[in-house]
Amino acid sequence: MLISNLKTKKMKKHLKYIIGLLSCALIVSCNDYLDVQPETSYLEEDVFTREAGIQTVLNGIYTNMTQGSTYGGNLTMSTVEIFGQQFDLSELDHVWEQYGKYDYEDASVQGNVDAIWSNTYINILNINNFIAGLDTYPDIISTEKENLLKGEAIALRAMLHFDMLRLFGPVYSEFPTELAIPYNVEAKANLTPILPANEVMVHILNDLSTAEQLLANDPIIEYGKIAVLEEDADDLDENDPAYGFEGPDFYRFRNLRLNYYAVKALQARVHLYAGNTVEANNAAQYVIDEASKHFEWINPVDIIGSNPDRIFYPEIIFGIQNRKIEDRHDNYFIDDLNIKSILVANPSQLEADVFENNQNDYRYNSTWILPNTGSKSFRTFYKYANITSDQQFMQPLIKMSEMYYIVAETSVDNATALLYLNSVRFNRGLVDVEIGVVVKDEITKEFRREFYGEGQLFFYYKRNNFLAIPNGSSDSGTIPMNNSKYIVPLPLSETDYRQ
Repeated sequence: MLISNLKTKKMKKHLKYIIGLLSCALIVSCNDYLDVQPETSYLEEDVFTREAGIQTVLNGIYTNMTQGSTYGGNLTMSTVEIFGQQFDLSELDHVWEQYGKYDYEDASVQGNVDAIWSNTYINILNINNFIAGLDTYPDIISTEKENLLKGEAIALRAMLHFDMLRLFGPVYSEFPTELAIPYNVEAKANLTPILPANEVMVHILNDLSTAEQLLANDPIIEYGKIAVLEEDADDLDENDPAYGFEGPDFYRFRNLRLNYYAVKALQARVHLYAGNTVEANNAAQYVIDEASKHFEWINPVDIIGSNPDRIFYPEIIFGIQNRKIEDRHDNYFIDDLNIKSILVANPSQLEADVFENNQNDYRYNSTWILPNTGSKSFRTFYKYANITSDQQFMQPLIKMSEMYYIVAETSVDNATALLYLNSVRFNRGLVDVEIGVVVKDEITKEFRREFYGEGQLFFYYKRNNFLAIPNGSSDSGTIPMNNSKYIVPLPLSETDYRQ
């Protein structure tokens, strides 16, 4: 049973949800989640009357996003990527076979879909409780810090709802008024009405607008990714390489937080999905103009050698620190996995179709590697392998390259579109495409190359309502697409409870 589906329970002074946040454990059962015994729970006053307690709650929200059920797996590396036909599942009885067939009646598929839904809405409740806690206990932290943290939380609420809309909602460009998902803004576990997609979109954009205002003084604007709040400046060594969240460091690493520029980038992404091309263009252009000084293109030197940066860290506007990212890589992609279990691209399609036989592309030669153990005769996926630095524990969620694609897609003239598209290509080791190409086709090719293991391709196809997409399990070939494949049904735990 989902947290959003439980009969209304008044939130009491004991913040039972805090236990899950403090332990950073995966919450599977809603009953277990709500029924933590009072003697082991934390009092609301104990948490929200201390800055350290406030920080711990928000850290727990970010940490829960790294669970394999959501952004640490299903929404980035596995389930949603398979829906986007990124991997070859042609081996007989492949464990992911039914996902590639969009068999939403299959028990395994249903289980993962339920996990995505339930754990996302649990975290949304956590966010709402966090916002309510800040409002209930004002003046514990400075106004500057409170605006920063509340802005992040509200933006996270918008982002989580948006991804639920993209996954479970209708094809928005065709059916914006069809029922989609609930939008939860209250700090209680109650039955929230399922709203039409366009009403959900209004809530998302309103939350992002509020977050933008709260984050107007985000230190990332002046200092970049490693920022210092003015009130904490005396407590820090500017050259301190410390990487973490404790004490003043909590506010420093802004690319690990849903920061001001990430909010603007989300506005671009959301407006584009809603068909608001002018607004999408304006928001993406703003990020490019204002944030590029802090989020520079990857230096090709950093992609090669013994410690390659395969996630292109300098370009990530927002990502989450996933300490289990290498374990997840091993679960899905490591080359010694059985052929019936491994997620790998079709070799011929990867080389000829996706990368167009161009091995100069940084995304190809750094991420797709032929195992030196001889365990596989084809290239396997290495984006999240061989972690050797803290930076590489980042799960990319929003990148600068997407802003260039959005401007290219929404530009009113072909020359401008090509300028932005070619900016990405140049910084991926490719030559320019020239006037005469179909820009939309080139952007589609770029999405296939750029976002492997990041969960964006399926949503791109759905936004554009492609009637056919490349079949990941064949050398060429396509799969016909329709509403029955693009719209992931709400989990039974949701629909059964509403009957």
